[in-house]
Amino acid sequence: MARRGDNSLTRALLSATLTLILVGLVALVFRVGAQGQPSAPTQSTTESGSRTPQVASTSQPLAFSHRTHVRERAIPCLLCHTYARRGPVAGIPSVQRCAQCHLTIAKERPEIVKLLKYWEDKEPIPWLRVHDLPDYVRFTHKRHVLAGVTCQTCHGDVAGMEAAVQTAPLTMGWCLNCHKQRQAPTDCLACHY
Repeated sequence: MARRGDNSLTRALLSATLTLILVGLVALVFRVGAQGQPSAPTQSTTESGSRTPQVASTSQPLAFSHRTHVRERAIPCLLCHTYARRGPVAGIPSVQRCAQCHLTIAKERPEIVKLLKYWEDKEPIPWLRVHDLPDYVRFTHKRHVLAGVTCQTCHGDVAGMEAAVQTAPLTMGWCLNCHKQRQAPTDCLACHY
């Protein structure tokens, strides 16, 4: 049988342990928020010293030109990234979506020949992720699109890019500033599980 003093000591140790865990988690969230995304493929440093992940065009399986499709051909973002207005992820266009046009348009160009090979082989294009948030962040494109936030707000001038690169740090502080400017929720549970 445990003595009365043992129970209070056990409760005090449990309370101290839980407090340390909570403090550690809060510190981790603020550290990652301040540093950006640590798991991005490559990093570049801006003049202000913040790190911005970027993916070079040569690292993608196909040299897809956003400039050609968006600026020159005036294809809207939501035509290819159809899930952005309906759910959490914007979605990457399927090979079928690309083949719908390119079975007849520019099909002799080397990059289109590679694209059509994926179509013939019934294989998805193994695109590398450019924008990635930590798993503990609950982000949904749908909410932002329906609120009138333009794609360029977070993704930069994609119409002027050959390959997509991350232009915004997507840190907690960066997102909070935007939420405050737009009077959007800043409660922790709005964005974190």
